[in-house]
Amino acid sequence: MGFLSKENAMKVAFLSDVHSNYHALMSCYQYIEKSRIDYVCYLGDYISDLPYPVRTIEAIKEFARNHTCFYIKGNREEYMENAFKNNILFKKGSQQGSLLYTFENLRNEDIAWFMSLPVSSEVAIGDYAPFGISHGGYDNSRDIITICDNTAYDFIKKQRTRLHVLGHSHKPFLYKRDGKILLNPGSVGVPVSGRTRAQMAVVTFHSDTIMPDLVELSYDTEAAVREFYESGLLEYADVWARTIIAILKTGEHYNERCIQLVKKLSEQSGRDFSDEELWQNAAEMLGI
Repeated sequence: MGFLSKENAMKVAFLSDVHSNYHALMSCYQYIEKSRIDYVCYLGDYISDLPYPVRTIEAIKEFARNHTCFYIKGNREEYMENAFKNNILFKKGSQQGSLLYTFENLRNEDIAWFMSLPVSSEVAIGDYAPFGISHGGYDNSRDIITICDNTAYDFIKKQRTRLHVLGHSHKPFLYKRDGKILLNPGSVGVPVSGRTRAQMAVVTFHSDTIMPDLVELSYDTEAAVREFYESGLLEYADVWARTIIAILKTGEHYNERCIQLVKKLSEQSGRDFSDEELWQNAAEMLGI
């Protein structure tokens, strides 16, 4: 790509948690092209939750033909890897149906690509300060790092580079402490911070300064919702798919609310967490 902006500045885009939302991803790509961004870093969770995962993977690979990109894996890629390597059989229904749909709609080459990706990485470009990327923690993609508890502070104390960018929580933040910067770009595909627009970050590097910027972009949410009905994903995942649709429409964290309700109902009734009736009851309580 090699735009390398004037005054020896370098712009890097960070995309996390696409979750097969092709329409949101396309909006990010349009912004990247228009803004003449030099490099793109992906922070994992490319697939699951929305339909047509291969379409998103192909879009990511096609974009890389003319852009220099860096990749790591997220927990959703690890779920697919583990299912493939250990012959794990996901089941239809609200608990696992979305994972089953995704797994059945991936190719062996997609799984092989996931397996090739690291959990975290340090990126060094030219003479600019190196920076770190991960989905969650350095060694565990499922670690949730936020600024509403001590996890961001705990992370930044052991941070290996001046800038580190991570995802997983779907909630954007910029945290600075002790001369270090910890950045979460939010979620491209399934934002849950009360906002419905695609989220990403752009960091401008000068020789001695790092300037992060959180970006929100509109996209065709109606098209993304419509594809749940066209793809058959609702038939696989029912309540879980409905929580994702509700998130796309409102930006509210409906899947987490649903999980907590199902857990509560499970404890109260003594029935298994996977019991479909519990999920249906939780959906009714949430009004979705």
